[in-house]
Amino acid sequence: MVKAISIAACLIASAAGAVAQSIRFEAPAQTAQYEAAEFVLRLDTPSFANPFLVTAPFAEIALPEGGKHIVTGFCDSEDGGIFRLRYAPSQTGRHQFIVTMGSFRHKGEFTVTAAAGDGPVQVDPQHPRHFRYASGKPFFHLGYTAYHLLDPSKTEAEIDAVVDYCRRHGFNKIRFLLTGYPRDSAGRTGNDNEHGVKDPKRAPNYGARSGRVNPLPAWEGKPHAYDFTRFHLPHWRRAERAIAAMRNHGIEATAIVTIEKQNLPGEYGRLSDAELRLYRYALARLGAFRNVWWDLGNEHNEFRDKEWGDAMGTILRALDPHRRLASAHAYADFWYAASPWASYIVTQHYGDERTVYDWARKFEGARKPYVNEEYGYEGPASEPGHLQNADITRRTHWAIAMAGGYATYGDWSDGVAWFYSGDPGPGVAATQLHHLRAFFEALPFARMMPCSEQAPAAFCLQTPDGRRVYYLPRGGSLSLPFKNTRRFDPRTGQWSDATLIAAPDRQDWAFLVEP
Repeated sequence: MVKAISIAACLIASAAGAVAQSIRFEAPAQTAQYEAAEFVLRLDTPSFANPFLVTAPFAEIALPEGGKHIVTGFCDSEDGGIFRLRYAPSQTGRHQFIVTMGSFRHKGEFTVTAAAGDGPVQVDPQHPRHFRYASGKPFFHLGYTAYHLLDPSKTEAEIDAVVDYCRRHGFNKIRFLLTGYPRDSAGRTGNDNEHGVKDPKRAPNYGARSGRVNPLPAWEGKPHAYDFTRFHLPHWRRAERAIAAMRNHGIEATAIVTIEKQNLPGEYGRLSDAELRLYRYALARLGAFRNVWWDLGNEHNEFRDKEWGDAMGTILRALDPHRRLASAHAYADFWYAASPWASYIVTQHYGDERTVYDWARKFEGARKPYVNEEYGYEGPASEPGHLQNADITRRTHWAIAMAGGYATYGDWSDGVAWFYSGDPGPGVAATQLHHLRAFFEALPFARMMPCSEQAPAAFCLQTPDGRRVYYLPRGGSLSLPFKNTRRFDPRTGQWSDATLIAAPDRQDWAFLVEP
């Protein structure tokens, strides 16, 4: 329900000076907990040289339980005729607000009713190495990479197909780019090798099909000549629509603000007005969606350092009344384990199952959830890394879980970078990993700890009540005197009775031992 108030006159500051405006103001009368309440300012006669340089409206929202939140708005029309503010309340009850823009000032209130669902994902305060929903329900992270989900070549139906693919295969988070260039423009070509990993087909667009990886037009202008003072609104509306589609299917949305592939961060500068404008706009426009997570930059170690990450992360926290999950993707190391703004750990680390297991356990002392966002992409190769086969992909993902961590899948089958273009791929492991999620969702995963004794050929987790999970990544058996044992097939999700912890073949198997 929305109520509209007409305001006759006010002054709004622009880059050219104060501009007289007539404003129609819309505010919500009621919204549900965790859902976005939207305030709209409609200017009857906008006359800005550039409305994206106008001081945006802001709202002071007094909370029912005390305290207040400051919410920043954003321009949503090329001529400055529409400004919006979005706020997703975490408390129920009556909220009072004051919206200000220039000399315009309006007081009001709205009511927040109880949430219909589980709310946003948070770090579990009782088990800080794990996630949960605001309702308290555990969240077992199973991610999917689709960097160019918002590619301008994609139709809305194709974006919906990616979301539906993830829903059907049990992926409950999609990570995608808001800005970035492809690899086959300007100075880079398909012959470029990234950190020793060869492009198997020497193809343009990082292995994607022709025309499927294009610059993401977050600003007006052309690639390498963007006007960083003006945002390209159709692109941001596509982002909103995609995030809403994920939300409607119970899928989290990691918005990666940018990536270094064609020096885009160099073009807009380090902590420059243009860079700060980008991050502030993204936060104001998308931050009220309850399923949004933030990634400051993919492989941001290629274009920024820890000092920048802490500065931008601190700015994000200061501007974000919703306290959305936030981190920054680099390579194997994580710079922000002790940084208050970073809510979870992100690494990119390849290797066999023992390597990724040991790396995940390295971060146990940080007391933040651990996510390996890139442990290798599925393909035909028999060695870990880009193009690793389904068996290696499945084993390494299970090994990360056995270390108490989480991971994100990507598909590079047959040398075609489906993960980069965002298209659903033919990967086999993608059809199997939802069994891993189901397996651990049936257990108190957040309360499981590594067993005190570890067998060389197996990984072990135990629950406080004495249940144990053994994972044998390459078959074999353990000489342990357990009864009440069941065997789980990670490929099919099928259970069977077992009298011993012994694999029937050289494949990977999991065993659940009851006390």
